[in-house]
Amino acid sequence: MSATPFRLSIIEYLNAVPLNFGFRHGLGEGLFQFSVQVPSVCADQLRMGGVHGGLISSIEYLRIPDLRMVPGLCIASPKRVRSVLLVSKVPPEKIQRLALDVSSRTSVVLSQILLRERYGTFPEVTDLPPNLPLMLEGHDAALMIGDAAMRAPKDGLLVLDLAEEWHAWTGLPFVFAIWAVREDAPQLPGPGGAATYFHQSLEMGMAHIPTIVEEAWHRVGWTRQELHEYFTENIHYQLGEAEVRSLELFYGKAVEHGFAKRGKQLLYL
Repeated sequence: MSATPFRLSIIEYLNAVPLNFGFRHGLGEGLFQFSVQVPSVCADQLRMGGVHGGLISSIEYLRIPDLRMVPGLCIASPKRVRSVLLVSKVPPEKIQRLALDVSSRTSVVLSQILLRERYGTFPEVTDLPPNLPLMLEGHDAALMIGDAAMRAPKDGLLVLDLAEEWHAWTGLPFVFAIWAVREDAPQLPGPGGAATYFHQSLEMGMAHIPTIVEEAWHRVGWTRQELHEYFTENIHYQLGEAEVRSLELFYGKAVEHGFAKRGKQLLYL
């Protein structure tokens, strides 16, 4: 076993808290060093070798070479996610100018694929900070992601839930993020190596959902009941057969629309 610590990048959004929980509460102490970042920075760190593993936007698996996915784990939504939203002043088929929060690159791709294929519009896009009033100045719609989407005032605006749109179109859940590890990552002790620690971290998180809800409710202005439903119904963390089929379909469409250069076989730790 290498004495090099396993450098890990984790996502700061609420939807990732159960996956991160073990690592943030002593799991693998002495084996891991972790930093907390938005998904786009996490992916960049993984690409440059600044970290050995990270919770990345699913689209980045196509863009970063020499990665392995942690089997069985992801951030997915079976139908309605409530934290990845297209917020619009006009019907979706009339969106001509779209402001993007680029913190999560998967949602950037998903929003444009849905607008093109479901609604027949190819809007001009602009990258902006996640501030809804600012984004809607001079734009028909805005892509909001994560905690900012959960907090944003949406009265009088049309709101499209992107996971709900994907499910209505494909009948599949949507996979927003995956754990990915570089092939040159240090080997870790124990049966299953690094993958075991990722699964244990989630197990610890799911066992502490009431604690997570209690710490989160004031952060986004949702009730405790809404947050409990979010972590147990709107989001799930198992990468199963339907999620793999959804990933493969999404990856095919991303390549078709030019958001990735080529497809890629799903490889696991």
